[in-house]
Amino acid sequence: MESDLRLLELADGVKDALKNAGFLNIKSILGESAPGISEKVGVDLYIAQIILQEAKRVSTKMAATPIIHDPRLEH
Repeated sequence: MESDLRLLELADGVKDALKNAGFLNIKSILGESAPGISEKVGVDLYIAQIILQEAKRVSTKMAATPIIHDPRLEH
């Protein structure tokens, strides 16, 4: 299963650093503070705040996306 980290509008190197630090999905980022992200990923606090802000943006966007029911798929 592909990680939802791909949805983040961040540099690929930042996404790789997140994965290497154990942040495997957006939910795991949202469960951490900016100082915690900074420490675990090894980035400045400012970059960690951007990561957290982007995770919140994508999470909100995902929650607002309606799920379309297709009765043809029920068979």
